[in-house]
Formats: sequence, C-alpha cells, structure tokens
Amino acid sequence: MSCNSRSVGVRSFAEAALSYLEAAPRSENHKARINRLLREMGDIPLGAANQEKAVELKHKMLRPDAAPGTYVRAIVMPMRAILLYANKLGWCDVPHFVVPRENQGRTRYLLPGDVRLLMTAAAPHLRPLLTFLVGTGARMSEAMELDWKDVDLGGARAIFWRTKGGKRRNVHLPPAVVAALANLPHREGLVFRWQDRRGCNFGYANRGRRYGGQIKTAFAGALSRAGVDPKLTPHDLRHTWASVMFRK
Repeated sequence: MSCNSRSVGVRSFAEAALSYLEAAPRSENHKARINRLLREMGDIPLGAANQEKAVELKHKMLRPDAAPGTYVRAIVMPMRAILLYANKLGWCDVPHFVVPRENQGRTRYLLPGDVRLLMTAAAPHLRPLLTFLVGTGARMSEAMELDWKDVDLGGARAIFWRTKGGKRRNVHLPPAVVAALANLPHREGLVFRWQDRRGCNFGYANRGRRYGGQIKTAFAGALSRAGVDPKLTPHDLRHTWASVMFRK
C-alpha cells in the first residue's frame, strides 16, 4: 500500500478519520471499529497507515486464533475506507492491502423441529424476539431498534430504517410473528424490551449495539435446555429463516 507522506504534509490518520466520520452518516458498528482503531494507532501520519501497520494491529488487537475475516472486518476495512476517503481529498495515494482469503466455514441454522424445541426452552420474555428473528430474517440490530410506530399488525408488515445497507427495508410478518407481537403488553416505543432486577422495562437498543450480546446469557440457557447446537448465535436465526424460506 502506498500513502505518500510527502503528498499529505502534516495530515494524520486521526484527522482523516475524523473528517471521514463527519462527511456522511456511518453505522454505529462502523464507528465503533474506527474508534477502536484510533485508540490503538495513536496520532500517526497517513503515510504510516499501511499493510505493515495493519498486521501490527492484528497481533495487538485480535486473539491469535482470530479468523481472517475478523482481521479484514475489524482492521483492514475501516483503514481502507478512511484512506480511500483521504485519497479523494488529495491527502494520500490510493491504498493497497493484501487481504487473506477466508475459508468458508459451515453455516449454522436450525431445522423446524429444533426451532420448536428452542422456543419451548426459551424464557417467556425472550420468545417474542426469537419468534420475530426466525420469522422475518431480521438482523439483531434491526429487531432491537424496531419501534411500534413502524409496525402494522393489521397489515402484517414492519419497516426497518437502520439497515446494513443504509436503506429502508419492508418485511412481511408471518402469522406466528403477528401473534407474538400482539401479545406484548405495550404498544409504544421500542418493541422488544428487557427487564432489570427491579422489574423496570428498558429497550434492548438502549444497551447499545452488541451483536446479540444483549441476550447472550438467556440465549445460551435456551440452547442448553433445548439440547441443540451450543455454538449457535442469535445471528444464526437469520440463517434459519433463510433455510425455512428455501424449503417452502
């Protein structure tokens, strides 16, 4: 990769990152990765944000057994995005990274019988959310940030505004999902909520985007009681939706 320090003068990677973040809306996930990068990189010049630095950050930020895809998503992609933006401003040359190939692992999903076992084993407060994830193929962030004003039970549809692609997405709600939502005790604010030890209800989204970590303990308990693959994650319910739709 080449980011010629002579062409950027005193421009730093941190300055480019700040300008990049302010130039257009970025997802919370993307911003979190950039902020983590900045904490580890310090105020280095753009010319030093190169392949060698990316490898150094890999050893510093990730576990030794981290998958190649984790390295790409956590380090290479945000670095490259910022450097491409800086290049458009004339602050550096076009960045070039050697990206490792990731072996395609097994995609985990549940069969319909396993879904029924999971729903039976899940805590009552968790079942509506799991039903929604399996029935719509929603990403965890989409489900947890869903507001009642974007749900039409009569029309069996919902709208996701903050999607991975940044575009509005409409989803059909199957009868099981409509029934699960209709039985929730509230009709305003965030659809899916959790309860603290004092009995106070809060929206999952208020705990931040944690890639399913908001329900990690409850989900693991449900998997154990159901006797299904303990390595499954909440995101695998999206794969489950895809597999069920394919079978239809």
